[in-house]
Amino acid sequence: MVSEKSRIYFDGKHYDAWTEREIDIPFYKKQVKKYGEPVLELGCGTGRITIPIARDGHKIIGLDLSEKLLKRAKEKSKKDDLNIDWIIGDMRDFSLDKRFNLIFIPFNTIHHILTLEDMEKVLENVKEHLEPNGRFMVELFNPDLDILNRDPKEEHEVLEYKNPDGDEEIKVTETTDYEKAKQLMHLTWFYELDDEMVEREWTIRVWFPKEVNAILKYNGFKIEKKYGDFDESTFTNNSGQQIIVCEKRQR
Repeated sequence: MVSEKSRIYFDGKHYDAWTEREIDIPFYKKQVKKYGEPVLELGCGTGRITIPIARDGHKIIGLDLSEKLLKRAKEKSKKDDLNIDWIIGDMRDFSLDKRFNLIFIPFNTIHHILTLEDMEKVLENVKEHLEPNGRFMVELFNPDLDILNRDPKEEHEVLEYKNPDGDEEIKVTETTDYEKAKQLMHLTWFYELDDEMVEREWTIRVWFPKEVNAILKYNGFKIEKKYGDFDESTFTNNSGQQIIVCEKRQR
């Protein structure tokens, strides 16, 4: 989980600044057109993907655990006069009075689920909210052994972004410490802002491809497609991403 020192990440403006990318948005828009609505996005953050889908006229709900990020999402969607339901909730334990044709968890958010028990809670919730012929999509990174085997004391460059509260560039570096027995990656991000250094400590779960496939199958899903990138190329061991489309197995 993320420590209390993580002020920058949980400021919606900073989150938007360092997560500013569009490579995945056309992909998710295409899936919405293909599988239909209503749509539920779990871990929607500040609405980076939710809002473009709503702009296309689709009915979509965004759910996230962070009140600060959802506040930012509401501000952004209000500017476009979009009717999006933003819900504060935990993807492990939520209950909505409707079912969806498409539910998706983008942007590697599922890596914040740290245990198999919690992963199964997420999948059970998804099943409960999915239409019989609906689709569930989840995006994960494909673990890189070079990163897992890094020296925990080594600092590595991550990114630079413009400070939304000023003109200076914020440089971000990280250290990583992989706990193999629990498949947990402990990260510290160092935000260098002028002469100030802000630290953010967090932990993610590393989910390996065959493991994810087995967990989905065991929990009642059938994998329909597995992509290695947003160009819909087939997943291989060398792919950077695991982008999975699945449906509920019919009993």
